[in-house]
Amino acid sequence: MKKILIAVLLQMIALSAVYPQLREGDNILGPSIGLYTSPGTPTFGVNFENQITSLGDVAVLGLGGVLRYTSWKDNYPYADYNNYNYLTLGVQANFNFNNIGEGKFVPFAGAVLGYNNVNNSYVSNRGVVYTSSYTSGLWLWGQAGFKYFFSRNFAGGVRIGAGNFNFNALELLFDFKL
Repeated sequence: MKKILIAVLLQMIALSAVYPQLREGDNILGPSIGLYTSPGTPTFGVNFENQITSLGDVAVLGLGGVLRYTSWKDNYPYADYNNYNYLTLGVQANFNFNNIGEGKFVPFAGAVLGYNNVNNSYVSNRGVVYTSSYTSGLWLWGQAGFKYFFSRNFAGGVRIGAGNFNFNALELLFDFKL
């Protein structure tokens, strides 16, 4: 009986080490691909998050940044068109909820405070190019989603959100724990 108890305890320790939950001090970095809501084009991004403090057994607070790039073309009658390029920078804060199952599934909720730099080129049907650049000012975005850890250091996930700017409605995440 004693040997069985020791074997069970060792197995529980080994399983918890294979798929750990996020902890204070963990860093996560990874790419994302999203669908920009207005033109229906892909958005490519990079996310970083440092788990700065544990909030008891419930969650870990993570702070970090986001970088996104989106480009699309609006066609007009008579062969005129606009090229848009958006570069988005933001800071994010997320509550990553722990102690769910074996730690593979980590839901989160948070917010992003961001800023857009937009480059626009209008090309007329005669080949004349007009360019402009402007910024969006600050915007706020609420987000929620989950990460699923396939291994100790790799997770895939989904993020959805809404705010006062059409950032991304749906993103696929690929996170690596550093």
